[in-house]
Amino acid sequence: MKGKVLAALAVLSFSAISLNAQNLQTTTWNAYGVSFKAPQGFSIEDDSEEGYIISTPEYFITVQLLEGEGISKSEIIDELKNIATDDEVSNQTPVTRFELPQFYGAQLQGDCEGDSHCLYCYLLSKDDSCGFYVSILYTTKGDQLPEQILKSFKLEY
Repeated sequence: MKGKVLAALAVLSFSAISLNAQNLQTTTWNAYGVSFKAPQGFSIEDDSEEGYIISTPEYFITVQLLEGEGISKSEIIDELKNIATDDEVSNQTPVTRFELPQFYGAQLQGDCEGDSHCLYCYLLSKDDSCGFYVSILYTTKGDQLPEQILKSFKLEY
C-alpha cells in the first residue's frame, strides 16, 4: 500500500512539472536580444532600453542590462548579496553559481516585500558582450517555476 501511495505521488509530481512546462511561452527583450520562457498570459509592463518587465497575477519578472557596472564573474556573488541586502530580502538562501549555454550565473532566493518570494540573479554572457540582472517575484513559497524561467535564458544573436 505504501508503495502505491508513493508511486501515485510521483506521478502527480511529474504531472505538475509537465503542466508547468506547458504553461510557458518564449518572450524576447528585443532591445538586447535576450529571450526566456515566461508564464502564458503575461502582460508587458516595460519594454524599453532601460528594462523588460512582464507580469501575471502570480509572477513579476524584471530584466535589466548590467550596463557600465563592470561586474566580473568573480564579483557576481558579492554584488548579488549586496543588491538583495539593499532590497531588504529576508531569509536569503546562499548564493549559488550555475552555467547556461551562453551565460555564467549566480542566484539567491528569499522573502521580499509583503508576502512575496523572490529569486535574484546576475547573468554574464560567456562572450563578455553583456550582462543582465533578473528578479522574479512570485506568490507561492517553494514554487519551482521561477527556476525553470531562469534556466531558459538565452541570447538570440
